Amino acid sequence: MNQRFTEAMEKVKEQYAAGRPLSLELYREACRFLPGGDTRTATFFLPYPNFIEKGNGPYLYDVDGHKLLDFQNNYTSLIHGHGHRPTVEAVQKQISLGSAFTAPFEAQLRLARLLTERFPGLELVRFTNSGTEANMHALRIARAFTGKSKIIKTEGGYHGTTDVFEASVDPNIKKAGSLDQIKVIPESRGVSANALKDVLVVPFNDIERTRTVIEENYKETACLIIEPIMGSAGQITPTKEYLTFLRDVTRQYNIVLIFDEVVTGRLSLGGAQKFYGVTPDLTTLGKIIGGGTPVGAFGGKREIMELYDPRRKKMYHSGTFNGNAVTMAAGLAAMECYDQDAVDHVNGLGRLFVEEVRNIYHRLGLNMKVSGEGSIYNILFTDKEVRNYRDVAASHEELNKLLYMLLLTKGVFNAERGMFCMSTAMEEADVRFGLQQVETALTQMLPVIEEIGPELIL
Repeated sequence: MNQRFTEAMEKVKEQYAAGRPLSLELYREACRFLPGGDTRTATFFLPYPNFIEKGNGPYLYDVDGHKLLDFQNNYTSLIHGHGHRPTVEAVQKQISLGSAFTAPFEAQLRLARLLTERFPGLELVRFTNSGTEANMHALRIARAFTGKSKIIKTEGGYHGTTDVFEASVDPNIKKAGSLDQIKVIPESRGVSANALKDVLVVPFNDIERTRTVIEENYKETACLIIEPIMGSAGQITPTKEYLTFLRDVTRQYNIVLIFDEVVTGRLSLGGAQKFYGVTPDLTTLGKIIGGGTPVGAFGGKREIMELYDPRRKKMYHSGTFNGNAVTMAAGLAAMECYDQDAVDHVNGLGRLFVEEVRNIYHRLGLNMKVSGEGSIYNILFTDKEVRNYRDVAASHEELNKLLYMLLLTKGVFNAERGMFCMSTAMEEADVRFGLQQVETALTQMLPVIEEIGPELIL
């Protein structure tokens, strides 16, 4: 590792740790009962995570008294920030009446109706407890509907932690083969090799290579699943031509097109499918539709979703907390408040963020990229155009980790991979505060950037 980077990272870790003795104490205790002291791999970082005491609006407060502007929002799920009053009141009222019933109730109907009215691809919908579950059931019903078993996904695409989707999520590009013949690489130990035999991987935004894979495998392929904007891969945006091609080619070859809109559901009132004008056969949702509680949903064309109609006795889908009362109350309150004005507000903050990040690059003489759309963006330490996973994987990703740590010491909480998302709780002044800290951090990083990525310096 480069000397300047190592020194800079050690220095900021020391500064971080010096101000968080109570987090260290809790972390050491947590390690006695939780592997690594936590229950989510994505929340861990060295030297140790800061333990949060509460959230209020766009801010988090940790146990050591630090106030952090929250650009992470529990990985984009908190569209209204923390302690959103209408959502809190809806949950309080509902939990006093009951948290879960072995029976349907009106709030399920109301949230389902809201979603089907907003998303062009939803005619019928079912609820789950996570985006992972939603994608799992979307895959199952696609296989049942088509009578085929293979799936096509994009390299770098994240669709949850079911074995079949743990394929080439964050692969080492040196081991992943060529773009013409991408190797399917398991994301984690313990992933079934048999499950991955049915997976084909294609590059995002690549019409010709995707066409080739489809034409060679369409007789066995049940579905093609894609994030319309690739989230964990770096907020990689699609071309309209690419999404239109996917719609046309999957229809031609009787392949179910699934849009994973767990993250992009916030992009407009009808998600990315309404934003880009491309309607899939099935849609999966999560994050914002639960109002900060565990949630997932999948739905789509009536002729497909009716396979789960219990009157037909074709397929079985259940779950103790599917569509539970608390989640339905929270989700309904949050989504009713996420009207067009709210969409315009967060997307306006997103435009401010991306425009000012580019201005920061200009002022500091940095030749870097920022990717994303709407209210979610990713700072990328690369000077190349970003069209697919490999473009991001070839960037200087270690610099995002240094930026993340520096921002934590300056009162800003983003994602370690460089992601920033807006919430309706934020105002322009909040975003400008965050931008000021980003500029200060990048200024501090200039000697390190010059050492690791000289091509990023104009």
